[in-house]
This record gives sequence, C-alpha cells and structure tokens, in this order.
Amino acid sequence: MDNIREIILSAGGVLKKRYFESFSCAEKEKYDLVSEVDLEIEQMLISDLKSISFYSEECGEIGNQQGTRWIIDPIDGTANFIFGVPYFNISVCLEKNDQIVEAYVYNPITDEMYYSTEEKKASFLNDKPIHVSETSEIRNSFIVFGFSANIRNINRYYQECPLLFTDCKKGMGLLSPALNICNVARGRIDCFIDFGSNMEGHAGAALILENAGGSICNYDFSEWSHKTKGCIAASKNFYHRARDCYF
Repeated sequence: MDNIREIILSAGGVLKKRYFESFSCAEKEKYDLVSEVDLEIEQMLISDLKSISFYSEECGEIGNQQGTRWIIDPIDGTANFIFGVPYFNISVCLEKNDQIVEAYVYNPITDEMYYSTEEKKASFLNDKPIHVSETSEIRNSFIVFGFSANIRNINRYYQECPLLFTDCKKGMGLLSPALNICNVARGRIDCFIDFGSNMEGHAGAALILENAGGSICNYDFSEWSHKTKGCIAASKNFYHRARDCYF
C-alpha cells in the first residue's frame, strides 16, 4: 500500500506543477475534454505501477491478466483542471475477480489522499479515519449533482429527482465523481447523484464510501456495480430518503 501511495503522490506532484503551466486540450466528444496532461499522468502511472493489466480513462484496456487489473483515472475532473478550478484528482484502484479491493483518490492541490482497502474495512483521509454524516432530512442536506452547463442534463435531474433538487439546503453541480463520493465519505456532503459517471471515476471512491459507512447504488437504484454508468452515493441515514424522492 505505501508503495502505491508514493507512486500516486509522485504523479500528483507532476499534476500540480502542470496545473500552473500552459498545456493543450482537445474535445473527445461533445462536452467531454482531454488535456495533454491526462495522457502524461496516465503513462506515468502505468509505467510506475509495473502491472500486467490496466483499464485507464484515456487508453482503455491494457494487458490480459485474468482476474486482476488496476483501474486508473489520471485526472478525474479534467474540465475543472482545464478551467483552473482546483477540484480534481488522480483515482487508482485495484480490481480482483470483479471486486474493488484497494482504492486511492488524491487531490494534489489540497494534498488530500483518501484511501481504503477491502481487508481493513475502514477509510482514511491523510491517515485519519473518516465517516459519513448523520444527516437524514432533505431540508438539512448538501447534495451534489454531476452536471455542467448542459440544459438537457440539468432538466433531467429536475424531472427525475425534483424534491432533492428543490428542497435540499444547498445543491451544486460539481464535475469530479471520485472527489464528490469521497466528500460524502468524509461527511462534508450528504449525497452525490450522477447519471453519467464512469467506472474509472467512481469505482475506487465507492469502496472508500462504503468503508466509511455510506451506501452507493446504480443510478436506477439497482444493486451497485462499479462497471455500470451512473451512481447515487449517500450517507446511510440519507440513502433511503433520497430513494423515496425519485420519480
């Protein structure tokens, strides 16, 4: 574990340095951006982890070791990185036999490292244990939604979870699934909802949340699979309240 953390910290140092420099970016598809720094950090992690198999945000599947692979998002929150918003992270997790057993989420700007393992059944932020909030009422809740300035996506949330959107204490749109889920895990926010999050962004953070006492499911409230697009992540007390507010 310590070796993996050192690798991520080293990559995070490069990512932080590049944040303050100029770099190029491109559009992968409508509203989906990639920077040259994503590719730099991705190659750095793949090289340093020295594993046979990976799945990474930018290059997809690498290798063919059966049953074990590292899942990597070199910059989860690329839009924030490009726009100069210091809310992005490196996400790395280990998948064995379709289960996430080890997870790391690191924001190099704030120097915050979240991590957890299936073996320890606990989650940590910079070596201190973290736990979800005790909030249970919508009127007292802080909720994050996964959207940018896209009116179709915003309208979809309004249509599918109107009470959460209108009755919470404060709702925000933030583009970094791993950090959003980790902020639920540490008790800073009560719920994160995103119909578009991807495996490489939410897989590791989901383990961190669950081992901090939280709950996560697929966006349609089916049983959680980190390979499915979309998620609803919440504290244990708030999870069923959120479910009752849908549709």
